[in-house]
Amino acid sequence: MLLLIWLDFMKLPSKKIKIAPPPDNEPTLNVTGKNIQPDTIIKPIQIKVSINKHKEMKTYAAEQGITITEMLLAGYEMYRNKMK
Repeated sequence: MLLLIWLDFMKLPSKKIKIAPPPDNEPTLNVTGKNIQPDTIIKPIQIKVSINKHKEMKTYAAEQGITITEMLLAGYEMYRNKMK
């Protein structure tokens, strides 16, 4: 009985609802990746390493006066150049 009352109370929305797209000048979440400027948006990458490896990498980067990010990006570039 309670279920029937609840179902009567919860009416489905009309399927005729139409929503206009946002104006071009309104910022929206771009989930397709289209029209993104590749160098203007920073996206995080997560990797899993042991605690000891993390400490080793962080220490080495600090000794070089760079961040882990800078070190990994430099390593990526070196690897790409080597594989050409």
